[in-house]
Amino acid sequence: MTPIECAFESEVLAAVLEARWPGRAGADLLAHVAGCAICSDIVTIAVAVEESREALDARPIIPDSGRVWWLAQRRARLEAAELANRPLRVARVAAIACAIGLLCAYFGALSSWARAALGRMASGTGDLDIAARLASASRLLAAHSGVALAMAAVLLLVPAAVYLTIGRE
Repeated sequence: MTPIECAFESEVLAAVLEARWPGRAGADLLAHVAGCAICSDIVTIAVAVEESREALDARPIIPDSGRVWWLAQRRARLEAAELANRPLRVARVAAIACAIGLLCAYFGALSSWARAALGRMASGTGDLDIAARLASASRLLAAHSGVALAMAAVLLLVPAAVYLTIGRE
């Protein structure tokens, strides 16, 4: 009577499936397979199954036509939106550059007066104490609060606007 089971079946199958057959399988397992008809059949079938699985994995996977169409439509919409937003982005950057230019021109016109006022405060005539200098600085700031607010807005809002404009690309 021919046996239908072998005690080494699971070990032989594990060696083939884990890609240890025949190079990294033990010498005792190789000797057993050479003498056991059941285990040699398992090796033959498992090797054939593994080779066919590797052949199937090597073939390219072609997506279905619906997915290809959907991706093409999505890409076309994104490219159209990018093309439509390009003039707006240029206009935003140009507006920011104009605002910076106008503010610099305004500050440049006042710079000679501002330098003279700051020079008088910094030179500190002998009779001016700290409180008088602070009062003079607060009067200067109050007189030109529009310029101070505009400078603060430029220093805070322009970098944020540029970041948001460029960040949307």
